[in-house]
Amino acid sequence: MKIKKINAERMGYSNKLMVFNLIRYYSGISRNEISKLTGLDKSTVTKITYDLISKNLIVEGDRKSSKGVGRKPIRLEAAKGVAASIVVKVGVEKTVVGLGYINNSINKIVEFETPKNFNVFISKLAVEIKRIYENANGNNIVGLSFSFPGMIDRENLVIEYVPHFNWSEIDLKEAILKEIPHCDKPIFAANEAKLALQAEMYFNKNIANLNNGVYVFISQGIGGALLIDGQIHLGPNFTAGEFGHMSIEENGEKCFCNNQGCWETFASIDTVSKIYEYSNGRLEGNNYEEKFRNLLIKAEKKEGNADEIIKQMLYYLGVGTVNLINILNPEFVIFGGYGYLFPDDYFTEIENIIKTRALKPTLKSLKKPLRPVFDIETACLTGANLRVMDDFAEKAVV
Repeated sequence: MKIKKINAERMGYSNKLMVFNLIRYYSGISRNEISKLTGLDKSTVTKITYDLISKNLIVEGDRKSSKGVGRKPIRLEAAKGVAASIVVKVGVEKTVVGLGYINNSINKIVEFETPKNFNVFISKLAVEIKRIYENANGNNIVGLSFSFPGMIDRENLVIEYVPHFNWSEIDLKEAILKEIPHCDKPIFAANEAKLALQAEMYFNKNIANLNNGVYVFISQGIGGALLIDGQIHLGPNFTAGEFGHMSIEENGEKCFCNNQGCWETFASIDTVSKIYEYSNGRLEGNNYEEKFRNLLIKAEKKEGNADEIIKQMLYYLGVGTVNLINILNPEFVIFGGYGYLFPDDYFTEIENIIKTRALKPTLKSLKKPLRPVFDIETACLTGANLRVMDDFAEKAVV
């Protein structure tokens, strides 16, 4: 009897968590829709939702439009004010800090140029975190979450290696607690591309129900993430998915990682911006993000050799992606990061390269190259927020 009771309790908890997460991920879902998706009977769903309402975890919204007769179903939404996270996207050129909420909304609050010295960086970041914490009164903040452009031991909160800054073997939690000793909230950290893929898994309808895919993170470098059998593959040392450091030319230019001919030395936004400036003079912009945006505009207008340079970038993106497709046989490839800015014809260009060069059997189940649903900042911040809120949800529904 005791075993049955324990199992019943666990089942009740699992059902409650499943319903809460469905409401978090599909804002506006109705009780009837939850019942159909989960297989739970309507009375059980109603009981669970009333319990979640009593805990102030969800709220009822307006009624949904419906073609059927009778009363229209009520929308259910996560209660935004119940939980927030301080989210930090550390970029090669700038760092963005904001607040994430249980309903998946993100409020970007401040950004600053990323100091290359870690101690300077963490001191500056601590000032901003303290300010946000004080302004929010700390009442509903349930965690801190970081996105880094490098390899992160997410279990032990160690920055293993960030090539552009040469940060290595840094205990992030220790560094944070040194600057913010009173911080008693859970701390999370992960690689930016893996967080971006996590965000896409929850909210990109184009990859719903797909279990194997590749996320190519285009920025001041090329990062990546792998979805294998429905799980983001981390690797035993958290380095899986570092596509940008795949050599595509044996004696090519030296990379930040000390390898030569890395993929990112041919197709990152800083590389192509420098190539344009070498023959055309300085691009407008205070950083490579702004310069790359202007380069795309020039390419569209066919100014100078901008169009030729972008086509070369797309060629190398295609060639590198073919290697990944031939090795991994994915169902989808998303070109994230600044791939979000690509017009449709860029994706067509890459698709043609893939069709020409990839092994034919790999194309049978492969979707066309996909645009992400999130821009580079929102993707990382959303993924960082999800890690905090997944943790909060597991504790809150008890």
